[in-house]
Amino acid sequence: MNDQDDALNIIWVADNESLLSWCNYWAELPVIAVDTEFIRRSTYFPITGLIQISEGDKAVLIDPLSIDEWEPLRTLMVNPSVMKVFHACSEDLDVFDCLLGVLPTPFYDTQIGEAYASGQWSLSYVKLVHEYLKIEVAKDETRSDWIQRPLTDAQKRYAALDVVYLAKLYPLQIARLEEKNMLDWVIEDGDSLKWQYRMNANPEQNWANIKTAWRLSPAGLTLLRLLFIWRDEQARKEDVPKGQILKDRTLWSLASTLPTHNKAVSEAEELTGRQHRLYGDVILQNVALVNELSEDEYQLPLEMPLPSQTGDLSKKIKAFVREKSEALNIAPEAMMKRKLLDPLVRHLFDGTEVDWTNPAMTGWRRDVIIDPVLEQFKQS
Repeated sequence: MNDQDDALNIIWVADNESLLSWCNYWAELPVIAVDTEFIRRSTYFPITGLIQISEGDKAVLIDPLSIDEWEPLRTLMVNPSVMKVFHACSEDLDVFDCLLGVLPTPFYDTQIGEAYASGQWSLSYVKLVHEYLKIEVAKDETRSDWIQRPLTDAQKRYAALDVVYLAKLYPLQIARLEEKNMLDWVIEDGDSLKWQYRMNANPEQNWANIKTAWRLSPAGLTLLRLLFIWRDEQARKEDVPKGQILKDRTLWSLASTLPTHNKAVSEAEELTGRQHRLYGDVILQNVALVNELSEDEYQLPLEMPLPSQTGDLSKKIKAFVREKSEALNIAPEAMMKRKLLDPLVRHLFDGTEVDWTNPAMTGWRRDVIIDPVLEQFKQS
C-alpha cells in the first residue's frame, strides 16, 4: 500500500512483502537516514508508531502496527555495509532494541557530529537543517499521537522531513569533519553512546546510581540492589514505568530503614497504599534475605562524592578542557563530560584507580585530553 506525496515522494509501507523489498533496496546503499516516532506515557517499553527511512530522495514510512515480520529490517540494522544516520539517537536506540532486539550498527549521530563540526552542543534538528540546507522545518507535529490511524497528511509530511533532510545534510557534515580530521572521533563517540545505553539498560550495572546511595550502609546497599533489580523485572512484566512499581526515593527509604514488618514498610517515603498491598510481601522477603547474609556478603560501600577540597582542581581541569576545546573548535561538553571528569579528579586527588573499561575514556579522548590532564595536574 503506497501513499505518495508528490513534493516529498512519501511511501507508506504497511505489509511484510513491501518491507522486505525496501530492505533489499537499502541493503545495496552505503548510507540511509533513519528516525522513529513512538509514545511512552504509561508503559515500560516504547510503543513504536512509525519508522522512517530515506536515502535523500524517497521517504519510506514503515507502519509497525501492520507489520509482523521484522527479520529484513533487523538484518538491515546490523548490516556492516550500510551506515545508519540518526539525529539525537538515544531514544531511537531504545526503540530498535525493544522492537528488533538489536542496536543499529554501524550508526552515526548528526547531533554528536555537529559538536565537532562547528562546536555547537546538543543542536536541534531544526537548527541543524537550517545550518546546512538553509531550510526552515516546522515542528508542529512533535507531540502527535503516532499510534492513531490513519495518520494525517501533516503527520506524514513531518515524519518524512525528519529523514529526507537528514540524508541530505549528512555528507555536508561529514565533509566538515574530514577537513578537521575528526570523523573517527565522532564514530568513537557513537560507539561510546551504545556502550552507555547498554549499561543504563542493565539494572545490574546502574543500581548504584540512585541519588545519595553512597549514604547507605552495606546492608542497605544490598537491599537497594535487590529491590532495584526486582523493580526492573516487575516493571517489564507489567509493562509500566519503573516509578509506578516503586519510586527511587521509596527504594532509598526502604534501604535506609530495612523494615521487618508491614507497618514499617508502610512508612517508607512516597509509598502508596496500592504499592504496599501489591509489593509489601516482596519487600519484606528481600529484607529477610539481606538479614540472613553475613557481613562479608554485603555490597561494598560506595564512593562518597568528591570532597570540597577538590573544587579548585575541578575548576582548573575544566578551564584546561575549555581551552583545549576552543583551540580545536569543538564543544567542551563533547570533549569531557562530568562523568569522565569526576574519576580523573578523584584519581589526582587521592590516587583512586581510573576505570578504563568505559570506551569514552579511551581512543582519541585519552590521547588528546585525558592523558594531558593527568600529566598537567599530577602534582596538584
